[in-house]
Amino acid sequence: MSTTVKPKGGRPSQGAREAALAAARDLFIERDFHLVSTSEILGRAGISRGALYHHFPSKHDLYEAVWMDSERRLTERLAARAASATTPLEALLAAMDGYLSEAAENVELRRIGLLQSRTVLGWERWRAGISDIGLAVVSAGLAAAMDAGELARADVEATAHLVLAAMIEAALLIAVADDPDAQRAAAEPTLLAMIDGLRAQA
Repeated sequence: MSTTVKPKGGRPSQGAREAALAAARDLFIERDFHLVSTSEILGRAGISRGALYHHFPSKHDLYEAVWMDSERRLTERLAARAASATTPLEALLAAMDGYLSEAAENVELRRIGLLQSRTVLGWERWRAGISDIGLAVVSAGLAAAMDAGELARADVEATAHLVLAAMIEAALLIAVADDPDAQRAAAEPTLLAMIDGLRAQA
């Protein structure tokens, strides 16, 4: 459990941004955004209000930074899972498998990435965020698989939007299920069938 430290005054301290992100991440995992106060974040981070606002003009800006950092780290983990793949499609499927596993097992993804982000940020801000990270990764994977002849040639952007939407909805089903593993077993075959339908015909 994190220790609460009395915020200090003065200029923004070195490491204040990282401290604010870490404290806010822990609190947003524990409770919904609207139930976490700025004062709590300051106390847990041990920084001044001025230091916080130097980096994040509002609590929404702080949440967005926490979410984006979480998504980047998730992307790095999924890339590591796909690193041993021998083809672009195999890499894409490994990343999808990893994403569903994270939805079942990773409380940070469930609480911050799936259950709160669209509500807290609003659809437009959330959409812009996923375009920079998740959508870009899925687009690159699909384009590589198309170039390799594994998937039929199609509009990459449109296909990426649809594939990512299906992945997110499958992850949401898993995240809110009483039995995440059972829900994954129910949702994953349909998701894989969608990808199989994109394969290039021999």
